Amino acid sequence: MIIEPVSFGLVGVGGYAAIYLRVLRSLENEGLAEISAVVIRSPEKYPAEVEYFKSKSVTIYGSFDEMIEAERSRIEVVALPTAIHQHKEMTVKALRSGFNVVVEKPPAVTIQDLDEMIEAERISNRFCAVGFQLQSKAVVRGIKEAICEGKIGDVKYVLAKGKWKRLDSYYERNAWAGKFMCEGKYVLDGTVSNPLAHYLMSSLFFASRERMKAAYPLRVRAELYRGHRIEGEDTSCLEVEVEGGARVFFFATLCSPFQSDPSQRIIGTKGVIDWTFGNDAYIRYADGSVEVIREDGRDERVELFRNVIRYLRGLDENISCPLVMTRPFVLALNGAYESARQIKQIPDEFIIRRKEGDSISTIIVGIDEIINRAFEERRLFSDLGVEWAYKTEHFSLENYKYFSLRL
Repeated sequence: MIIEPVSFGLVGVGGYAAIYLRVLRSLENEGLAEISAVVIRSPEKYPAEVEYFKSKSVTIYGSFDEMIEAERSRIEVVALPTAIHQHKEMTVKALRSGFNVVVEKPPAVTIQDLDEMIEAERISNRFCAVGFQLQSKAVVRGIKEAICEGKIGDVKYVLAKGKWKRLDSYYERNAWAGKFMCEGKYVLDGTVSNPLAHYLMSSLFFASRERMKAAYPLRVRAELYRGHRIEGEDTSCLEVEVEGGARVFFFATLCSPFQSDPSQRIIGTKGVIDWTFGNDAYIRYADGSVEVIREDGRDERVELFRNVIRYLRGLDENISCPLVMTRPFVLALNGAYESARQIKQIPDEFIIRRKEGDSISTIIVGIDEIINRAFEERRLFSDLGVEWAYKTEHFSLENYKYFSLRL
């Protein structure tokens, strides 16, 4: 089916914005998208991109505000792969100016900011899609459909673990990386809100048996740690009790000696689903039979934008990850910090720092084994008796509307 290309305004071309640029160019080649405007604040840093856009007669702006003002009614979607603490202000401004929006995850890191964004979306009669791209993966949608159909019965537990390695250079790439706050605004950059946030979001998604819904958290118990010499957290464990009775466990680190693909497990009364990113998912039923949900190999970032295009053209019924679907995620994020009350620096005796290439790695001794054990036993690090761990209390999210924690 031939459809009219959707016009996009892209804010930025460096950092993570380079991925958005790659995705949009891919969809341009398919005839589905058209980059009509772009913001490049420092054109001298990106001569190749400037030359490319000039060759395509794409209008280049020096600021977001300039593009928003000049492009009213001319572009359909504004793409915001921008700094975390800029998401709310830019999204609200774009919606109020009449644009649809794709904003990178997390859409916001405080519930009050997210609620302001949701209200701006409601009033604007436009939409905001969020860059939680796992929700655009066929295998994730297949897992969700199996849950909604009751194939594994009532969901009792949803588990996620992610063990990544990030060098010091990762935290040197911009002004907000690894920060709790930046420019007077919350960033909460860490495993829970940013690099491994996809798996907390999908865990809440799997914890609900309602289509297009993520389960709302009732209370959270969390422990937050840092191995790197940063302001934020790079290692975490969470237990989230959600509406419907399921419990979500999330274990993550950026201080692993090796990079591995995150895994999830959904335990129901009739079966268990296991999925590791990049692979097929397996449903193992109580009677011993196994069903496979196939990984189709498609780029989930491309599929996220494809879904936005198809939704705008009336071909898809729903946005894969609409703004309102992320409200349980932001509540769980805020609840994690409220429960933890601190980000504990792991003592040097449990840390290995060594030179890797032009940077330095930070490894927590034994962290892979700790996370694997926590995952299998469904217990937080302190419950396992980990020497550097600290006990925390549950934090209730009943009527929770405002995050104001200071560390």
